[in-house]
Amino acid sequence: MSAPALSRHLRVLRAGGLVQAEAGGSDARLRLYTLRQEPFAALQAWLDQVQAFWAEQLGSFKDHVERSR
Repeated sequence: MSAPALSRHLRVLRAGGLVQAEAGGSDARLRLYTLRQEPFAALQAWLDQVQAFWAEQLGSFKDHVERSR
């Protein structure tokens, strides 16, 4: 991946709040990127809700099919 392409990807991730950048010391061109935990915790909470919804729906469907036999 080229440096400009990598820079664009990191800029999008930073704008989306998924990563944060810190200055890389004395060289102004360097930045240290780290993942932010909060957005991923929110994503996990949403995925847990989706999983619970579909587990309930599929369980009900299974019960219906078994009763219909």
